[in-house]
Amino acid sequence: MGFSVFQNIIVTPDAPVEDLKNRILAALFSQNADQLKILIDYATDTAKNPELGETDEKYLRQALTALVRHKHLLDKTAGLKEQTRHLKHLLADKVRQAAPDYIEYETWANRLDIAPWQRPYIFSEAITFQMTSGCSNFCRRCNEWALPKVRGHFSFDAVNTFIDEFLAHGNRDLALYGGSDPLDWCDYPHDITHVLNRLKTVSQFSLLTKIPKGKGYLAKALIQTGIPMSVSLTDRNRDRILCLEKQLGQSFTKQHATADLLIPAGLDEDFSTVKASITDSYGTEISLDGCFGVIPAFTSALHPFGHKKIRITAKAKFIPGKKIGRPALLVDYFKPLGVVTEQGPSILPALLDVQVENMLFDNGRDELTPPGMRSIREYFDVFSDKARLTRKKLTPSVVKRIKNKYLNHTHFHDLSVEKQTAMKNEIANHVQFTRKDMVARARTCSISFFLAAIHAYIQNCPTKCRIIRHLTRQEYMQFTIRFQNPVSMSPIAEQLENPVTDPWLLFRYYALSLIHKGPIKPVDKFIQAYPAAFHPEKDRFIPRITCSCDTGRPHRKGTW
Repeated sequence: MGFSVFQNIIVTPDAPVEDLKNRILAALFSQNADQLKILIDYATDTAKNPELGETDEKYLRQALTALVRHKHLLDKTAGLKEQTRHLKHLLADKVRQAAPDYIEYETWANRLDIAPWQRPYIFSEAITFQMTSGCSNFCRRCNEWALPKVRGHFSFDAVNTFIDEFLAHGNRDLALYGGSDPLDWCDYPHDITHVLNRLKTVSQFSLLTKIPKGKGYLAKALIQTGIPMSVSLTDRNRDRILCLEKQLGQSFTKQHATADLLIPAGLDEDFSTVKASITDSYGTEISLDGCFGVIPAFTSALHPFGHKKIRITAKAKFIPGKKIGRPALLVDYFKPLGVVTEQGPSILPALLDVQVENMLFDNGRDELTPPGMRSIREYFDVFSDKARLTRKKLTPSVVKRIKNKYLNHTHFHDLSVEKQTAMKNEIANHVQFTRKDMVARARTCSISFFLAAIHAYIQNCPTKCRIIRHLTRQEYMQFTIRFQNPVSMSPIAEQLENPVTDPWLLFRYYALSLIHKGPIKPVDKFIQAYPAAFHPEKDRFIPRITCSCDTGRPHRKGTW
């Protein structure tokens, strides 16, 4: 997870096979048959590698699915169908040749390329521990794109070592599945019950299973010992689950029991529309394939998993801070993230490229984000005069809450200078954000920060931009019609001063304009005149202090 920082953006490295998948998608969407022929050859060469990792094989399967779903292009281009069929056969051979083996902890650890400072954090920030590679179910619409057929397991000794590491680093709540079914794990004579019987007294965990064929006895054993478990329903296992419920005389807790998955993906994915989903967990994932940083992402052709997986290596400068459940929903995905670095907890200086992609895919529809997660459209509502007046009305209760936070069982003069300053700053920050001029400034800074990030993104991620252009072309066409009037041609800052301007729509128009037209003068002038930065303590965007080339003294650009 090494990165390069540009203005308001951090570019994270794509895995080579992920980049290949994206290049195939871009060529498909532009119907560049000549480029596709070259890229499919690369894909088949990659598929021939007997050491191909789990995550890379998933990327190849996503590319294959996209090719198959664009059958019309394959049919009219000589050779493409045969190339695609060859890739399909090579990936099918991976399934036939799979023979489950066992990996010891030392073997896994020796494969990692990590720095000493990273080691404790990959355990303390873990949100997923995937004990098995591959899955016996292979559901068509698996949002994790689990590989068909079980490929390997961590040994029982390795699992116990991992548990010891999690506990030693204070991590007592994580998911015991990823692109696998937890009931598939075994190391004879041990099975999942032996793992969970130890964990249930020392840790919290989440367990989601399809209850594979032949594993009903494990489900019964877990239920009888009171271990919490959720069952994911599909047409494949529905009858089997109902039969088990009758035998037990009780119902399982069910997820995905509807016709539409929250994160549609897998072999039914058409890769042409943005799906209504985003995951809600930040942290690390540990699997037989290695260790990855996990960042939520809108499910799309770029991120069919519903999250971005970034392999952690010694080059990584940060590891995502763990957030799951309700706390994760409260993370604004369009603000710089909290992370851990070699120096300890920190806030990134800019947005990750995947966060920019999230902004570009968030078209404002309410169904895109789960309940409790604030969308960027909802964020712009905090700048409305109604919201400002509400904050002003609540000032006495807010001040009381802040004072109680610092003065519980003590007096102000007994606080340290640092805490006295922190308390006064919190009160001042709230009061400032009830002033009309400060709210307007924060709104301008927010839009400037976001547009500057997108401006940097289009210059550093050209292949992904081609995909995003394809996926947002209809929305952009609607905006170009809507904004074809003299008022919309005025400078962005002037448009924001107009009380009838909807800041969300204005931002959305210019965000899509950058993607579809490239750098444009109105945006260039705006972000240069109003450079912005994120202030973690204020939790909002403020004018960015820049350095004068003439004097070396700091100054603010623009008129504030």
